[in-house]
Amino acid sequence: MATSVRLIRRYVWLVDTIRRAGHITLEEINQKWSEERTLRLDDEDELPERTFHRHRQAIADIFGIDILCNRYNGNTYYIENEETLNSPTFTSWLFNGLSIGNQLMDNRDVSDRIVFEDSSCNDYLSLIIEAMTKNRYLTISYQRFDSVGQKSWQVMPILLKQSNRRWYLIAEIEGQDNFTIFALDRVESATISDKEWHSKCSVHDIKRKFDEVIGVNIDDDFDCEKVVLRVYGRQRSYIETLPLHSSQRVKEDGKGFTDYELTVRPEYEFQRAILALGPDAEILSPQWLREEIKWLAEETVRRYVS
Repeated sequence: MATSVRLIRRYVWLVDTIRRAGHITLEEINQKWSEERTLRLDDEDELPERTFHRHRQAIADIFGIDILCNRYNGNTYYIENEETLNSPTFTSWLFNGLSIGNQLMDNRDVSDRIVFEDSSCNDYLSLIIEAMTKNRYLTISYQRFDSVGQKSWQVMPILLKQSNRRWYLIAEIEGQDNFTIFALDRVESATISDKEWHSKCSVHDIKRKFDEVIGVNIDDDFDCEKVVLRVYGRQRSYIETLPLHSSQRVKEDGKGFTDYELTVRPEYEFQRAILALGPDAEILSPQWLREEIKWLAEETVRRYVS
């Protein structure tokens, strides 16, 4: 294993060990280190104190994770900003993936017993992030689902967003004032230009728009409004543990049902998410959305009626 890769995996192991313990002494860390089979070299019975503190500093620099010492609790170490690992950020996504990778390295027979969903983790992610970092244009060749041929675009990359196991690039097209959404699995080629760019769009305003939807479809024909959704039976447990939207709140608990209030743009993706709940849910308000879902459900039934 390359030295740099081994170091990164050691950092991940250290954070994971402290995270699981909550508070832990260096002696207890070394006890667990002595049981580590994959990352520890044969002559490494323990992590020397100087090495441990170098690891702490590197972890703060690379992951932004702060490991502090509580000297009033037996010199125990803990993660001060654990929310960094729990919030939906790139750091938590990367770290949690590496943490699982560490465990599978040490238990290769277990890897065959873990089934992952296919995800379009695209080859262009790194290139796009580099372009965003350097404020450079990207030239992309793109094949739309509803188009026969490819088209070349020069774009200014603004945001990357993942939705339903697919990655999307939100970008400005040169010469246009609005932004466009590109699915990365439809990008045929991409290159970074030497030309720098300065966005006309506000990143904050664009992120706010995405906060109003449940996917990547932003349709300005729909206003952001309050929606009341009634969910029945066991489906309530699923909705509560995996909310449809970050604004979801319990409005009323009834006998056999719960009403949830959401503040969203009830566009295409939201409507399909409601339909996916089947007979376990119904829209109570607004009335126009209730009628739209009713019409879509009737159209679905019509497909099955010969």
